[in-house]
Amino acid sequence: MDCKKMRNLHGKRGATLVEVIAAVLILAIVVTGVLTGIGFSQRAILSQSSQGDAAAQAQNLADTLITMLHGKDEDQAAQVAVSGAQRVDSGDFPAKDVDKQFRITPVHDDTLSGDDSEISGYRIQVAVAYTDNGGKKYVQLTAFAAKDGDAA
Repeated sequence: MDCKKMRNLHGKRGATLVEVIAAVLILAIVVTGVLTGIGFSQRAILSQSSQGDAAAQAQNLADTLITMLHGKDEDQAAQVAVSGAQRVDSGDFPAKDVDKQFRITPVHDDTLSGDDSEISGYRIQVAVAYTDNGGKKYVQLTAFAAKDGDAA
């Protein structure tokens, strides 16, 4: 009985060197694809996180400006400053060399209200920079603060 088993084992062949190399190459291709996918996913998650942080900062800056503009006339509004953010009064917005910036523009319009009353307040533009795979980008937000302080 032992001789039969020995003959069966002796008759079977193992894998050839070519088959082993082919299997290793296929495994290497699959592992490379999986690791590339994981790396891409990580970069996408980090980019979304950076963009989300910048959006939260932009919203916080806009809220701060709306509060600061409450009851201010145009001369006082022109003096409003926020620590950590730069005011950009002219030129392109957002300015490419500033990471956290805002612009306040007085607004007077009687055509928006639908009657003879005038809507007046301030247009607030905010931009906060973040970095992703494509380089430096900006989250931009526009808000309106009524002169009496009620935000729209």
